[in-house]
Amino acid sequence: MTRKVHIRTKIFFIVLVAVIPTVIVSLYSALSFKNLYLTRNKTQINTVCGGYVNEQRHIARNAEEMLLAISQTRSVQNKDYEYLTVYLADLMKQYPGYSVLLAANEDAVVVASGVHETGYSLTDRPYLQRAMNSRAFTIGHFIVSRSTGIPSVTFTLPVQDRAGDTLYLIATYALDSYLDEMSLAGLPPGLILEVFDVDGKRLFYAGDDEEMPPGEPVCENLYARAKEGPAFSEIVEIDSESWLASISSYSRSGVPVYVAVRASYDDVLYQSYAPVVILLVVMLLSCAGASVISLLMARRLFVGRVEKLTEYTRSLAMGNLSVRSGINTARDEITELVESFNTMAETLEERSAANDQALREKERLLTELQKRVSDNLQLLSSMISLQLDHTENDSARISLLTTHSRVMALAMVYETIYRYSDVQEVYLHRYCKGLCEYLVALYADVGKTILCDVCGVDIALTLDKALPLALIINELVSNSLMHAFPDRTEGSVGIFFERKNDGSILMTVSDNGGGVDWNSSENDSFGFEMMHALVDQLGGTMNVESGSSGTRATIQFPTA
Repeated sequence: MTRKVHIRTKIFFIVLVAVIPTVIVSLYSALSFKNLYLTRNKTQINTVCGGYVNEQRHIARNAEEMLLAISQTRSVQNKDYEYLTVYLADLMKQYPGYSVLLAANEDAVVVASGVHETGYSLTDRPYLQRAMNSRAFTIGHFIVSRSTGIPSVTFTLPVQDRAGDTLYLIATYALDSYLDEMSLAGLPPGLILEVFDVDGKRLFYAGDDEEMPPGEPVCENLYARAKEGPAFSEIVEIDSESWLASISSYSRSGVPVYVAVRASYDDVLYQSYAPVVILLVVMLLSCAGASVISLLMARRLFVGRVEKLTEYTRSLAMGNLSVRSGINTARDEITELVESFNTMAETLEERSAANDQALREKERLLTELQKRVSDNLQLLSSMISLQLDHTENDSARISLLTTHSRVMALAMVYETIYRYSDVQEVYLHRYCKGLCEYLVALYADVGKTILCDVCGVDIALTLDKALPLALIINELVSNSLMHAFPDRTEGSVGIFFERKNDGSILMTVSDNGGGVDWNSSENDSFGFEMMHALVDQLGGTMNVESGSSGTRATIQFPTA
């Protein structure tokens, strides 16, 4: 059997199918937005890192230009170191970002200083050794100035005077001046900026409230990654935390200054996923709301009307032709379908009424016909009864009496139909009781008391089955009344009906008389032959048993 699927379930699946592409597109858009946000953050980190590398280049360029300008002065060319000391002091006043300006000869001895401290050796300073080796402008590393005690980063420019001797001009840039030189306003929230030298010592730190003093080593992983080369938006583990970092450098004469810009990878993911989650939640709520509204509208516009129409058609199928379905004011296909069903119901109701009227008329005519047949049989019975009154021959009287009982048996079938207003079937109990009363009154002698009992299943037979069975019952009961009790004043005749499992009917007619001799002469009688013919007409079988305890006749026949 095909499983029933409700229309509301089908509409739900339709809405679901309509929503699924929206969900897929929304998910794709959300994931694309997430990837775009990650790409934007990576690009931002790379751009910020490149910007601060340019600022390092600008700081180094300013220092180089200033040292080049100093190298062109007469005091440098003429080795006038006293005047050079005064000049450097004036420059320091003009450029307070430098902690000290000084000059050292080829022996690494300070010969001029903006703070008027000279004569000490710088041979232990690696930045000067690098400049001596490269003979070019060199970026130094983190130092604490001996003359001022200020944390600084050095810039060294080797120059030659007129005599051809080399003089090393040194500018130590105070790390505190990074706040003035670097545009920290361009550092977006959540990003951390670190600048460190070739040895991995921190020159500058900005981006959160944590204190990171200059001169301390940066994270080993960060320093190791910086020495490998530029990194563009890579994940770096720093202090057991993942960071999205961009690392670059500005190098002069092989000595780099590293710039690292990083952001917490968890924060980046959260910032990229948060809008996606919000978008998905809003999308899901919107889809759910749209689905609920669609289902409610579908129920109001379609489902409810279709369910009412289904109930209406079910009532029609059950035979209630008077039911009508209300018509919605909206003109659509369902309204037209309802109108069609209403028209069909009206037509069926009219046809049913006409059929009922025709059936009643036919039943009335059939009843009238059966009444007339019954009247004619009664008339025939009366004529036979009159003939009996004028017949003196005993054999002729018995024949007329038997014929009279047979005619009355048929007449009583129609009488039963007419009396109980059933033109199709005859109920055997009521018929047999009436027939037995008539036969007992017809055949019983004065002074005899013969009882006739009808029991078993009350079976209804159609007219074509009831007429032959009535004649058979008449013959059997008449035979018992006429021959079973010749020397007795009391007796009984029983008629029993039983329905077998195969649907056939078993009828038993018995008496408690002295038995009947079913010899060959009697078996060849007209009554016996008629019973056999009627049993054959019913398509059944007959068996008769007779003895001193009575006679028992059984007849079994199908109802179909």
